[in-house]
Amino acid sequence: MDWTEVYALTRGRLLDQAGRLDEHAAVAAVPALPGWSVTDAYAHVAGVCVDVLAGNLEGAGSPPWTARQVADRSGWTLAAICAEWSDRSTEIDRWVADAGGQAAFRCFDAWSHEQDIRGAVKLAGERDDDRVHYLAASALDTFDRRVAEAGVPPVRVVTETVDRVLGSGDPAASLRTGDYELMRILFGRRSRAQILGAGWEGDPEPSLDALHLFDLPTSDLAD
Repeated sequence: MDWTEVYALTRGRLLDQAGRLDEHAAVAAVPALPGWSVTDAYAHVAGVCVDVLAGNLEGAGSPPWTARQVADRSGWTLAAICAEWSDRSTEIDRWVADAGGQAAFRCFDAWSHEQDIRGAVKLAGERDDDRVHYLAASALDTFDRRVAEAGVPPVRVVTETVDRVLGSGDPAASLRTGDYELMRILFGRRSRAQILGAGWEGDPEPSLDALHLFDLPTSDLAD
């Protein structure tokens, strides 16, 4: 598996899912994305594609950047948003292939939003496919650097596919979890209480803020 395959598979799954949503599901609130509906979440992932291809990357990933993607598609139907994304599939797949590892965050983002949307429409997250195993192992490279740069105690992470110490030295705490739950923790889809209750040995508290990329939800999320 590589980044191109991850992105293309995720887009395909999201587009297929959109085709099976009724009008009520399309406007359902997404608990993982406060203030956004399912259609807004699709507007964001389509907007990321369009902005990447246009080189509109100033402030990429920031709230104003993502809010504009949603605002620009306000009033569009879910079908129209999906058509825009689908129409650019060849171009974005070529961009991902050329970018290689530099496309990682776009793949993490699309996969995370797929699970956000599934949760919003009462579907379980995709817990056991090749993408989640590939993404979890890749994400730990980023979080190894984050833990080291933050100067916090090292943490050991053990899943069904990886066993790795983040940071340098002997780990002060160890987490045993699945690749899916690890991804949801790392990308800010679990509350602080959920993370602390996720199967730790030792005290993760001193390192916790280095182990998630976005602000944590104030209430528990289930997907």
